[in-house]
Amino acid sequence: MATFIAAAAAASAPVAASRIAGQPVTVYSEYAIGAALALNDLIRMVKMPAGARVLGVTLGADDLDTGGSPAITLDVGDDADPDRYVAASTIGQTGAAPTGAILKAGFGYVYSEDDTIDILVKAAPATGATTGTLRLAATYVTP
Repeated sequence: MATFIAAAAAASAPVAASRIAGQPVTVYSEYAIGAALALNDLIRMVKMPAGARVLGVTLGADDLDTGGSPAITLDVGDDADPDRYVAASTIGQTGAAPTGAILKAGFGYVYSEDDTIDILVKAAPATGATTGTLRLAATYVTP
């Protein structure tokens, strides 16, 4: 397992907060892979400030599994719940259209402390692509 950090999750990245309480903020992040992903690889994508209430998460990915029977699945969550928003998405098997549906447990979730929304490789690729991009957008409000 390796941990990778996208620009919007880096220590130097600003944490966006609503200028007006309840005004939505959307943060978009991309991570270009440099080698095939492996089981339990973790990609930290978007910083979330304490008090943020999540309204939506959209996951996008290129075809990251070039095998005849692709197997890669991706979870989207955080340290406390690795699949809080998306569980076992097959989007990396084909590079299909981004998915914006989130699990019930994630809609309206409020962070009590600063955290990141991450992508976890839940199932390893059968034949991992050595190039490609993961994309994540998170929409939230702050008090």
